[in-house]
Amino acid sequence: MNLPSKDSLTPIDCPPGRCRAATGHCAPAARMTPTIAGGCRGTAVCRGRFGLALALWCALLAGCKSAIDSTDIKETYGPIGRMAKNRAEQAKRDEEGKPYAGLEELNAARKLYEEQKYAQARKAFHKIVKNKKYKNEPVVEEAMFYRAESDFQLGHYPAADDGYAELLKAHPATKHLEQAVKRQYAMACYWLNVPKPASQIELASFTDEDGAERLEQNPDASIPFEWRIKPNLTDKTRPLFDTPGRAVQALRSVTLHDCTSPVADDARMLLATYHLRKRDYREADSYFNEIRTNPQHSKYAEAAYVLGAHASLKSYLGANYDGKQLEEAQKLTESATRIYPTIPQRAKLDGDLRKIRAEMVEREWKRVEYYLKRREKGSAAVHCKYIIDTYPDSPQAVKAREALQKLGPEHAAGYVATPLIKKDPPRARPPEDEPEEPARLKVTDEGASPAPVEE
Repeated sequence: MNLPSKDSLTPIDCPPGRCRAATGHCAPAARMTPTIAGGCRGTAVCRGRFGLALALWCALLAGCKSAIDSTDIKETYGPIGRMAKNRAEQAKRDEEGKPYAGLEELNAARKLYEEQKYAQARKAFHKIVKNKKYKNEPVVEEAMFYRAESDFQLGHYPAADDGYAELLKAHPATKHLEQAVKRQYAMACYWLNVPKPASQIELASFTDEDGAERLEQNPDASIPFEWRIKPNLTDKTRPLFDTPGRAVQALRSVTLHDCTSPVADDARMLLATYHLRKRDYREADSYFNEIRTNPQHSKYAEAAYVLGAHASLKSYLGANYDGKQLEEAQKLTESATRIYPTIPQRAKLDGDLRKIRAEMVEREWKRVEYYLKRREKGSAAVHCKYIIDTYPDSPQAVKAREALQKLGPEHAAGYVATPLIKKDPPRARPPEDEPEEPARLKVTDEGASPAPVEE
């Protein structure tokens, strides 16, 4: 088969995308673009058309408005606004005599609940919640609550917790708020095996100075390790995975949605105690801080000071690490002794203050050693003087004086008890009964004339 030569190819005979409009010769496909009519054009023409199309498309979009361009917030409501809107719609329906949408289904489901047919009632309430016709109707809130109540009565606590969480998320100002958070708190306590309160474990051990050491030997003061991924396939009252984690989540939901209630106060204390026994001292300290800073005076405020100071001191890692937790422990301990002077844990607090003082002076001495290694005598002398002034009775103060002696008199002036330069002892005076040595003539060169110089 005879193939046509390169020069005999016309634009129509060229393979798509392999011709030049000016010469009619083939070109690489990467630099040519086929046209709709079957011919080819150069890349400059194609790019120009693409740019024009892009500009027209941008101009078209510029005339459109997005959802964020609208600043109308007429239909935006908060929890109180939604409740007021529902009340207004309810009054309007009552005035017009119109029944609620889904009211008959709700009454039938509640009748099943009152007859303690919780499984059938749960299905009926769930059907109302999932019905799209009742999406914005008041019956949905009632159905959500009673669906969760049905799960709670059936002993399906994980499903009940999910139901209460869905209710509080969709209706934060629901009239069932108090009952919902009480149920969540009760389920969390059950999942945590109803732990003993801190007043029976931690606070009871802190009545003497060595209470922290005795607490370490108490088995109830620690929570053993548990695999979170271990599945639960037999007990329907507990989650499939991570039962303690679900309990913590339920307690946080209580503190978030009803933060000023007594149940929320109990939930915070339980969260703080749980993390304290898990040896998660930083997290425990954060919950104790929430109790202390609660606008309403908490019944756990005294315990929050004592246990918060203990958690801060335990979270301190040593002189080679950050000292923020040590300073926080000192502030809390001093505040506890000042606010509650007759507290039963006063002996432990006084002992902790001595430990904190020893740790602080050790931190200062570590700084001295650091600057001495870097041969920064001025900085080392500053910290040595600070140790001597602030902690004069500490063992580090003796080391600081020795270090100042080695640094020299320009750094140790006024801070070293022994003189840096030894002086001769004063001469002893002769006894009074012995005659004193007669005074000698004082010879000077005043008035003497220079001797002539011999040549």
